[in-house]
Amino acid sequence: MIWIILSVLALASAGFLAFGTRQESEILGREDGAVAILTDQLGEIATDRDRGLITTEEATAAEVEIKRRLLVVSRSQGKAAAKGSGRWAIAAASILVPLAAGALYLKVGAPDVESMAFAERAVEQEEAAEIVDLTARLKARLQSDENGGPTEGWVLLGQTYMRMGRYSDAVDAYARLEGRADADSSILSRYAEALIANDNGIVTPQAERVIDTAMELDPQNPAAVFYKAQALEQGGALSASRALLLGHLDEADGFYPWMEVFVASVNRLGQQTGVAPISLADFAPMLDGGRGPSAADVAAAEEMSQGDRDAFIRSMVEGLAARLEEEPSDIEGWMRLIRAYTVLGEDEAASTARERALAVAEALPKDDPRRAAVLTQLNAATD
Repeated sequence: MIWIILSVLALASAGFLAFGTRQESEILGREDGAVAILTDQLGEIATDRDRGLITTEEATAAEVEIKRRLLVVSRSQGKAAAKGSGRWAIAAASILVPLAAGALYLKVGAPDVESMAFAERAVEQEEAAEIVDLTARLKARLQSDENGGPTEGWVLLGQTYMRMGRYSDAVDAYARLEGRADADSSILSRYAEALIANDNGIVTPQAERVIDTAMELDPQNPAAVFYKAQALEQGGALSASRALLLGHLDEADGFYPWMEVFVASVNRLGQQTGVAPISLADFAPMLDGGRGPSAADVAAAEEMSQGDRDAFIRSMVEGLAARLEEEPSDIEGWMRLIRAYTVLGEDEAASTARERALAVAEALPKDDPRRAAVLTQLNAATD
């Protein structure tokens, strides 16, 4: 229906313009007649002068007057012609522009997508207004609490502000929890996230201080580790940032959703520092030459018996061990092999792999950030 209405309006506009142009044509026709009459009058004056019916002075005065009228008519005729041609251009544009716009919309638009009803938009607006109202009431209740308000209430308020994009308000909410006894590492990492978002992704000194505190409370907090890596990267320590993320991946005892983000960041930093990319499957015990199992491998493993599955996993770990014999300087590979043997319960093989990894780590340059991180992990495992 909307297309029909717009088409009718465009045609009506073109009709009005065309009607106006027709009137201009009629005006031009009348002016052409006036020019012809005035020209005839000039001829009659010349004839009367030659016959002696009027004097030369009278003839000259009459000719001047008629020529003045001819000049006025000619100017009016030129303006009308220009106006008429302009109207034709507008009339043509009033038809061609809607057609071109329609063709373009059909090409790149989405005419098949149904528009959202006004009632549905009104419901969304009401829901948004209700969330704003509930948030304001929650804040007022927390502020009026003589004991400062429960920690979980301020956390909920901060999370709500973050979802609303009100990062400054989220910072204020989390700041009230800093220093509380029940403000754990998770809460502090949320506080750091709000600070970073409020500064357009910049890890400020204040945010880094909060991150360091969160890591002191829980060194395994992936959010705190990630933001600390961001701080190192923004400070120009790309290798140290990558080593921190990679070390946390190596310490993981299974798959977690945050690992995908870590792997992407490690590869991005590795691309900048000239280090080969890694795969998420590199941190699973089922490895084949440093690569993770394919979808077909996983499907096949699910259909195996427990004994066959163990043999399958063991063969893939042995593949990693064989590759490390050919590439003994791959310290990340040795760390993954240690974890794989540990998962399989082969303590002796894990100990042997640990000794090989220790020798590789000690051979690394002292300024290589991986050296300190790997030695710390290996010494901790030995202790």
